[in-house]
Amino acid sequence: MISKEILEKLEYPKVIAQIEKYCATESGKKLVLEMLPKYGLDEIQTENLRVHEAKEILIRNEEPPFEYLPDLHETLSHSKIQGVVLTAKQIIDVLHLAQQSRKLYQFLKPKDDEAETNLKELLTQLFIDKVFEHHFSKVFDDNGEIKDTASAKLREIRVDIREREASLQKLVQRLLRQLSDSYLVQEEFVTQRDGRIVLPIKAEHKRHVRGFVHSESATGQTVYIEPEETLEMNNEILSLHFAEKREIEKILRDLTEKIGGHNIALKLSLEAIAALDSIFARAKYSIAVIGTHPSYFLNKPFELIDARHPLLVRRLGHSKTVPMNLKLKDEKVVLITGPNAGGKTVTLKTCGLLVCLAQAGIPIPVFPDSNFHIFEKVLVDIGDAQSIEDDLSTFSSHLTNIRNIIEAADDKSLVLLDEIGTGTDPAEGSAIAVGVLVTLRDNGARVLATTHHGSLKLVANQLEEFQNASMEFDTDELKPTYRFKQGMPGSSYAFEVAQRIGFDDEFINLAKQYLDTDKTKIEEFLVSLEKKSQDLRDQLNKSELENLRLKGLANLYQDKVEKLEKQKKEILSDTHEKAQMYLKDVNKQIEDTIKNIRESQAQKEVVKQEKEKIELLKKETKRILPQKPKVEFDKKEFKVGDYASIVNTATAGVIEEFDAEKNKAVLLVGSLKIKTKISDLQPAKKSEAELVYKKKYESDYQNLNFRLDLRGMRYEDAEFELTKFLDEANMNGVDRVEILHGKGTGVLKQMTHGILRTNSSVKNFYFSGIESGGDGITIVEFK
Repeated sequence: MISKEILEKLEYPKVIAQIEKYCATESGKKLVLEMLPKYGLDEIQTENLRVHEAKEILIRNEEPPFEYLPDLHETLSHSKIQGVVLTAKQIIDVLHLAQQSRKLYQFLKPKDDEAETNLKELLTQLFIDKVFEHHFSKVFDDNGEIKDTASAKLREIRVDIREREASLQKLVQRLLRQLSDSYLVQEEFVTQRDGRIVLPIKAEHKRHVRGFVHSESATGQTVYIEPEETLEMNNEILSLHFAEKREIEKILRDLTEKIGGHNIALKLSLEAIAALDSIFARAKYSIAVIGTHPSYFLNKPFELIDARHPLLVRRLGHSKTVPMNLKLKDEKVVLITGPNAGGKTVTLKTCGLLVCLAQAGIPIPVFPDSNFHIFEKVLVDIGDAQSIEDDLSTFSSHLTNIRNIIEAADDKSLVLLDEIGTGTDPAEGSAIAVGVLVTLRDNGARVLATTHHGSLKLVANQLEEFQNASMEFDTDELKPTYRFKQGMPGSSYAFEVAQRIGFDDEFINLAKQYLDTDKTKIEEFLVSLEKKSQDLRDQLNKSELENLRLKGLANLYQDKVEKLEKQKKEILSDTHEKAQMYLKDVNKQIEDTIKNIRESQAQKEVVKQEKEKIELLKKETKRILPQKPKVEFDKKEFKVGDYASIVNTATAGVIEEFDAEKNKAVLLVGSLKIKTKISDLQPAKKSEAELVYKKKYESDYQNLNFRLDLRGMRYEDAEFELTKFLDEANMNGVDRVEILHGKGTGVLKQMTHGILRTNSSVKNFYFSGIESGGDGITIVEFK
């Protein structure tokens, strides 16, 4: 079991508190606050499927009808106790529970009765009883007050009260006027004391008014007297109010008994609503952090892909939070080195926190292909463990904690150790650290540990199932980048950090004189290695982007060639059709001419001459007009390596692939590969091919699309289409384009922004305005 103390160290409760704010019901909030990691694969996957389904509903802009609902467990329990009568407010809360159950069921039930839903089990628990609702609704109005029509007797009592109160008011007003005329009242108004109508009489005249004195003012100048004439009426009205109260209690008792009769069903419904509330709260949190659920394949490596600390995502934003990647295949121990304040501790916490959240059924900000293992224990030694109460130093406290970790660790444990071996002599601390890490490895635990001890870097490189890792440091800017790098140790960059803080070169050189020579060489080697690693990574990124760009251009060029070929055939076909119509018209004119000649009784010789002229006209017309294109399959005697060009185009290059049987060839034009038919090729010279490659490719600007829709595409397809689209737009001098990636899980958005950040032709990019699509659309401006 993962202890609450460990969860607090990993800041798990802070994430839970953020999710709790998305809940509408008190029971839902309580359920979220009590959420802990689970250890059964089926249980975890069930929760994940439910949250994923809820997220899909929210993405469709459908908001479930959750409303505030207090925790009614105690209320429902009391309804079963003999003689207990619930208050009107408690009964109204139960009515709201029944109403919300019905509304949620109607909202969440599948539109198709045959359709499956991961929420089915919870939906079947929801209390649906319209008769029950109607019985309660006819008692209370919209303001929660009991209606006169709640019972026939209550209506009769209230009508009687209103009539008597009206009569009493008339009598009191008459008395007030009389006393006012005699200057006996202090003020001309009527008030109540103890539920009875009284008059404010001047103290010096109280003996002139017969009645019952209820009270007097603070100054003693006014006494409040119930006149003798109103005593009987007041008594009658008071008796009616007592009767009203008894009738209301009878009604509430009846409703309490009905609630008690449905006690179990209502409790199940309350629990289902709480569960649904917590599921949708997690779904809303998932959208907020661009979260997802990792897979759980125990036969595959534990792998974090583009993992981010969820608290940093909420504070800095998804794009500004540096992601980490970690893959544990055969490695049991990963030793992390690097500069101070470089992110080593955050890396440990990120890994531990994400494991705990994922096992609790909470979406986490990782790439969907991430794969986790289920850990029954997460054991942590992070932070200053000094104990004043037990009179232990920091080092002793750490050792005590580590001893407990060693005793508890097994093959289902994830162990996180921060700054292992510090707080004592470096040599002895390093030796103890190695002993701890080897013991944990032998216990089968997965271990992530950070350290500044240089000797441990060499040990990690020599021991089985150990691996070095580091936090990247920008040697040009002299500051950490917070990027996690697996497989390579890192320097602590103490001198570089000191230099950045402001220590001059003289001091730095002085300090270096007291550094062990071998250690100096190791640190210098690590710094040099880091620099080369950065350079190689930059070159690799540029090569990958250039490769994507060239692939995009190749496909774009191929599409353009095919498009032009199609246009050419369409033009020829259209021209041929027009020519046939022209010939038909000419033939008609000829026939008309002959007809006219005959009708004019012309001589045969004249007719013959006219026909000859007409035949010459037909032949000339056929010679001038183009013939309908024919698809020919001519197996030219080409071979791989020959220079060739595509007929009726300026495209020339070297034949790289050749298949005479299928009439297919691949033409290499510069670095672009173009598929074509052999029948469309003609011999070319080497100089022609080189000239074509040097010419700038010009696309049809009029047919350029200024918006790219990536929604629904697979990651690889979207990546290719985006690169192709950006190159085409840039080549045509477009200033601004839009990329529609949607909101969804955020994967396409991440990929889009990643490519835009590294594209040298992009000047700026930002989300569209809320009214135009918000963060579902990215606007791109070119240089």
